[in-house]
Amino acid sequence: MSQDVYERVKAMEGEEAGPVEAVDEVNKPMIRHWCEAVRDGNPLYSDAEYAQHTRYGGVIAPPQMVQAFCMRPLWPRREMSDPQGKAVQMMMDAGYTGVVATTTSQEYFRPMRLGDRLSYTIKFVSVSPEKTTRLGTGHFLTSEYTYRNQDSDVVCIQPFTVLMFKPQA
Repeated sequence: MSQDVYERVKAMEGEEAGPVEAVDEVNKPMIRHWCEAVRDGNPLYSDAEYAQHTRYGGVIAPPQMVQAFCMRPLWPRREMSDPQGKAVQMMMDAGYTGVVATTTSQEYFRPMRLGDRLSYTIKFVSVSPEKTTRLGTGHFLTSEYTYRNQDSDVVCIQPFTVLMFKPQA
């Protein structure tokens, strides 16, 4: 059974979905909430007069917020057929019911400016051969999110890996 699901998921490598449009534009209230939550006092994110005299020419959003701006609303639920979700479901159906996020990073290319309209695509990159870890036996699934602004400029690329495993008894 394991080899069968591995081959089916392996065949998905390179599948891509999107672009998915962010619901909200990059905006001051969300930036303020983020900066308050993480106690980030960088004036580039809050002080228009200060930011105007920098190389950015105005307020920008903290780069780590890219994913927050692109989160799908919880209600009403908007279903999206994406290759990562499809691969995870296939693994779950094959008995790999444990899941843990293992690795992610973000590489930034452009700042997010007030009013920017973001979107993202998600590409299924790879599935590992079966591995045995302390959690159980399973496969690592890696996808890549590419975030763009309204001008199609790449803002950020974010690889994301999860381990789908059969929990040990």
